[in-house]
Parts: sequence; structure tokens; C-alpha cells
Amino acid sequence: MSDAAVAVLVASGSPAYAAGLAGFLREPPLEPVVAHTTGQALALAAARPPLLAVVDERLADGPGLDLVGTIREAHPSARVLVATWDGSSAAQVEALAAGAVGVVLATWTREAVLEAVADALRGVVRFDVEVVRSLGALARQSVAQHGVLTDQERVVLRLMRQGLTYKEIALRLGVSWHTVRTHAQSILRKLGVHSRRELGGFGAAEGLALAVAG
Repeated sequence: MSDAAVAVLVASGSPAYAAGLAGFLREPPLEPVVAHTTGQALALAAARPPLLAVVDERLADGPGLDLVGTIREAHPSARVLVATWDGSSAAQVEALAAGAVGVVLATWTREAVLEAVADALRGVVRFDVEVVRSLGALARQSVAQHGVLTDQERVVLRLMRQGLTYKEIALRLGVSWHTVRTHAQSILRKLGVHSRRELGGFGAAEGLALAVAG
């Protein structure tokens, strides 16, 4: 393995799509590794922190957008692209809000994917201007209506959206169940919803915009 090698994590619930992306990226100095679940992706990232991750919207065990934030928290220098079939502004807003620097469309050619990867590694954010403006407006509106989430509340929100119980979140974060409940109550109040069940229907872009607004 060369010292100049660039570790690339490819995460997708589709083995065929993951293999295709990895094939596109298997060009020196890029060295892709493939995961199909959140657990596999996190284990590979822990073993060898990636400089770049390409995360599909759908993993075998849940939504890929949740993994984007987890990777960014664990590896702040990593650049993350979201692989999607949907190139609409709404899909781009959700990817941007999750912490990605761009999207990779499933229909793109190898050359287009490599161009997006090269831009990501240079720190270039590849989103339409209108997408960035939309998220900014959404964040300002959310803050005006509800307030800003604290850093700890952002983490708890992400885990709640993954379906973890308060006890599971407490164990994950090393805090008490009562602390998690307090954070959860504050999150629900700031998001303007009344129960955890309503979080499932709360727009990902709106929730994440509020989370990153601070």
C-alpha cells in the first residue's frame, strides 16, 4: 500500500452498485473498500480512516444519510459524497444538510464520478447555487421559529432518527437516561413536534437544516 494512497469508503446496500462504484474508483492513488451496512462501514472507517466516502442513500440496514453525519463526526477531515438516483434540488438539499460535499448520480459515467471525487478531495462543494440558498433559507426559518440545537442535541437527534431508544442512546453516549430524555424533550420542542413518532414524518432537510444552523 503506497504512502500516497487515498482510502475511499464505498457504502451501498446494493452489492452490484457498490462493486460498480468501487470499479470506477479503483485507479491509483484511490484505494476503495466496500461496505453494505452501517456497521461494516464504521468498522472499515475505524480500521483505516478514509479521506473520502461515497455513501448510497440506501444501505442494507437503514438510510445512508445518517451514516454521512456519523462519518463526519468520527473523521472530520473526510469528504463525503452521497450516491443517489435523484438529482433533484430536494435530494441535494438533504445531502448538503447531512454534511456531504456533493452528490454522485447513479447514471453517471466513470469520468463524471472521478471528476466529482477529484473535486471532493480538493474541498470543492458541488451543489447548485439554488440548493445552497434553499438550505440557508430553511435554516434561517427554522431558527426563527424554533431556536438552535446544541451540539449534544444534534447528536441525540441523529440517533433518535436511527430509531435508538433513550436507553440505547444513553449507553452509546455514556450519559444517563434522564439526560437523554431532557435532550429529547428539548429537541421535540425546537422542532415543533410533539412525539418521537412525528420525527419520522419530519422532513430530513428541515430537521438537518435546524441541526446545522448553529
